[in-house]
Parts: sequence; structure tokens; C-alpha cells
Amino acid sequence: MALTLTQLRQTLGDMDAPELREVIVTLYRASADNKRQLAALLEGDHSGLLDRLDTELEKAFRTSGRLPSMKVGAAKKALTAYLKVAAPADALDAELRYVEAGVLCLHAYGDWPENNYSSMEGVFEAALKRAATLDLKDIPFKRLERLVSNADGFGYGFSDQIAFLYDEFLEKLEEPEQ
Repeated sequence: MALTLTQLRQTLGDMDAPELREVIVTLYRASADNKRQLAALLEGDHSGLLDRLDTELEKAFRTSGRLPSMKVGAAKKALTAYLKVAAPADALDAELRYVEAGVLCLHAYGDWPENNYSSMEGVFEAALKRAATLDLKDIPFKRLERLVSNADGFGYGFSDQIAFLYDEFLEKLEEPEQ
């Protein structure tokens, strides 16, 4: 049976410092992903997580050389790991990189599975929600507009949804605060 978060918190709360250190060392040794996550959390070094994201984006969406895998699962997982530790503006940049890479891939290779469109729409929507939390001067409007323009003309309603989400975002920014 899997350990729940509540059970984990209780177990960790019952441990003394040397026992906790040993658990963390064991987790560190268990995988490269754990090493990157611990480096980001303990040292503020997000570069390993960002490098992993770039690698996975290249595999999923590459536009030159070998064909892309068009499998977004690993890229989405790398994005999620990075978002947990990134500052809001850096997180927004990473989310936009994800969608931009997908759109470039679409331009290079054409149509792909519908779930990839859904994934990109979800990431774009999350990016816009994050952008709405930033100061207006920190929102990359030109980049967002370029992305919406580049996404035009693709299937499964993707282009329409991206444009709709962006228009909705702009409308919310124009609403007076209550």
C-alpha cells in the first residue's frame, strides 16, 4: 500500500535529524531526478531542472535532425518539476517555451494526436493565469501575441482555443479591480 502524504508527514515528524538526513541521502542516490529536485530546493539551483526540460522539449518537439517523438509526457513531467521551484516569471517563461516548441513542431511536421493539442492548450492556459499574477510591465505581451499568431491554422480547434484563451486573458486584465 502506498504511503499517503499525511502518513509521510507523521513518519518524518517522528524521526530525529540523523534519520532524516539518511532518508534524504537515500532519495538523492535513488535517481537523477531526485538529485535535480534536491539541488533546486536546497541550493536554489534550478539549472538541472531547466536543462532537463530543454532536453525533453527537444525530444518531443525537435524541428531538425531526427524526427520528434511527439510524446509529451516526459516534457510535461520535466515542466511540472521545474514549475515547483521556479519564480513566477521564470515559470511563465518555461510554460511559454513548452507551447512555443510544440507550435514550431506543428509548423515543421503538421498534424499530431489530439491529446498533444489538449496538453499545449492546458499549459498555455496555466501560463496565462500565471501571467495575470505578474505586474503588467513583466507580462511578455509581444511574445504571447506572436505565439497566438504562430498557432493559427491548426486542427482540432487548437488555434481557436489558443486565441480564445488569450482574448479572455486580455479582457480580464482590462476589468477594474474590485
